[in-house]
Amino acid sequence: MRINDEIKLDVNRIRELLTNLQELTNLRFSLHTIEALELVTANRRSDFCNLICQTQYGYRKCFNSDLKGINAAKELEKPYQYRCHAGIIDTAIPIYNREKLEAIILFGQILDDSPLEDQWRVTERNCAWHSDMFSLKKAFHELPRLSTRAIRAAYEIINTCVNEVRLAQIVSFDQMSDFERLGLYLKTHYAEDLTAEVIANGLAISKSRLYRMIRECAEGKTLNMLITEERIYAAKKMLKKTSAPVREIGAHVGIVDYNYFTKVFRRYTGRTPSAYRAEKILISVNPLHEDPDLNLFEKNYT
Repeated sequence: MRINDEIKLDVNRIRELLTNLQELTNLRFSLHTIEALELVTANRRSDFCNLICQTQYGYRKCFNSDLKGINAAKELEKPYQYRCHAGIIDTAIPIYNREKLEAIILFGQILDDSPLEDQWRVTERNCAWHSDMFSLKKAFHELPRLSTRAIRAAYEIINTCVNEVRLAQIVSFDQMSDFERLGLYLKTHYAEDLTAEVIANGLAISKSRLYRMIRECAEGKTLNMLITEERIYAAKKMLKKTSAPVREIGAHVGIVDYNYFTKVFRRYTGRTPSAYRAEKILISVNPLHEDPDLNLFEKNYT
């Protein structure tokens, strides 16, 4: 477990935020575990989705579709928009506590502004098993429609709200335990030339207290291991999100020697920095390429 991984979501506060968003937009929002089990919901299912879920077969397809969307968001480590098994748009938004995925917000049950009949043809084909296509088509045409820009704006707002919740959960530095303060110190100073003396001075404790605290709380890890974890975590983020050369990334996170950085990165991740970056780029360009049931909402439906 990484330092500060024990911080949990404030589910009640997220419920309040999702309810407020529902009042504003009349869209459906829900909070799920990473196994797709629903924890919190704001607004009832659409009539269309109720018709689908009235049968065990339809409910199972919906559940599996949600789970696939969750897995895609987990792989991409960012919001993922897709057409569900029934052809309507959903978005899965991952909520992370550092590297650990804690939960997923799903919102959607909507259509975009592409031709409505084109969208219906996809649904009609995918839901040919349904016994009441007349009612299903009527409910389909009552689904809310948003532009692509509006859909993206909606999940940006959700992301901002969730970040507000996460920040509100972080207690002030003075209220933290010494070990929590160490975690925060390493998160903000990992790129510096860190020694036990420098860290102890930064925390206003003695070196003996620092070492004793690590023996008691770090689950067998040394101070150097804790520092390196923070540096590798930061390097992984830069490799995924920037095109900076590997050598520069190593120096940026406090490991100036390129060969040593590559060696340490491989030890902690099982891959070289270049291989890690290439793998993440492949996932981002072609998410879930093996799964024909998940379609990006930008795809043309003809």
